Parts: sequence; structure tokens; C-alpha cells
Amino acid sequence: MSDTPRRKRNLLGHRIARWYACLLEHWRIALALVGAMGVGAAAFASWITIIEHTNHTEFCITCHVMGDTVYPEYKKSSHFSNKHGFAASCPDCHVPQYSWIDEALAKVGTVGELYAFFFQGMDQVENFNKIRPELAKHQWAKFEATNARECRHCHDYNRMVLDEQKPSARVSHVDAAKKNTNCVQCHHGITHKLFEEAKPAAPANDSFDVD
Repeated sequence: MSDTPRRKRNLLGHRIARWYACLLEHWRIALALVGAMGVGAAAFASWITIIEHTNHTEFCITCHVMGDTVYPEYKKSSHFSNKHGFAASCPDCHVPQYSWIDEALAKVGTVGELYAFFFQGMDQVENFNKIRPELAKHQWAKFEATNARECRHCHDYNRMVLDEQKPSARVSHVDAAKKNTNCVQCHHGITHKLFEEAKPAAPANDSFDVD
């Protein structure tokens, strides 16, 4: 019985010796694995840093086209300033929520926007304004395709205090909740101006109408 601890120590020492010998024999593979893990960790950390840095309105308006067009409109909207003191930033609406895969794809997709900015004249406000109606329709289509996923990140039919809403909003929201209606179907132009050629068939509503 007294030899049991000694046997365990000898067995452990033997295993360590075998691992050490294996490491010496395959040190290049081990070094490559450690290096790959290090590179992977660095790449992941860099990606997360980029995601976080670009997920702020302050970053978005470093592009003067954004700062001179959509940003002033946003500052006049209820998404920027309201009695509740709550504000939705650009990424809250325009960066996919709840899906890191969609978020990553959206970030990669901005390469096309950078190309348009540097090589297709989109660094000029007048050129940007020419395509805004199409951009607006494209953005509304994205909201509809996800059933207003980004809107619902903050707005939830089940949490609305209907008694505190105007009668018109109360009736609309009760009906919308029953049908699971897309928010953008009623609230086009709530943050950015509407364009005649891009208006929906239903009347536009440029406010939350919940006061």
C-alpha cells in the first residue's frame, strides 16, 4: 500500500517525460499551432475593435456626405432628441441586430460604398442626392425583409402603454400587433426626409405619434 503514491508519481513522471519527448520531436508543429492560435486571436481582436469603432454615429459622420445630408435630418428627428431622453444612433438602425453573421456581412459590404465614394463620385453631395430615392427604397426593402428587425430591437408591441398613446396611434398599434405589421410600412420618413419618387402607397407618418 505504501508504494501506491510512489507508483502514481512514477507514472505521472513517465507521462510527462513522454509528452516532453513528443514535444521535442514535433516542436515545429507545436510552434506552428501556437503561432496560428496567436494570429487567430489577434485577427479576432482586431475585427472586434473595428466593429466597435465603426458602430458609432460619430464615425458615420466623418464622411462629409453623411454629415451634410442625412445627419442634419437625423438631428431634427425624434430618434435624436425626445422627452424620454432616448436616442437611437445610426448603427442602431442601419447595422443588423441580433445576428453577428449579418453584422459581419454588412460591414464587409461597405467596401462597395467605399468604392463608390472614391471612384464613382459619391464624395459629392449633389451626386449622392441624385441616388437617395433609390437608396431609400433599398433601405426600406431591407427593413421589410427582416420584418423591421432593427426597429424591434428597441420597439416592442407588447411593451407599449397603449393608454398613453393618442387614439389614432392606439388603434393603429393594436391592429399592427395583431397582424405583426412591419414598422416601416407606416413609419416611412421618421428620421430622414421622404422623396416623391420613393413614397409608399400608404400615407407617410413622420412621427412616433405616441405623445
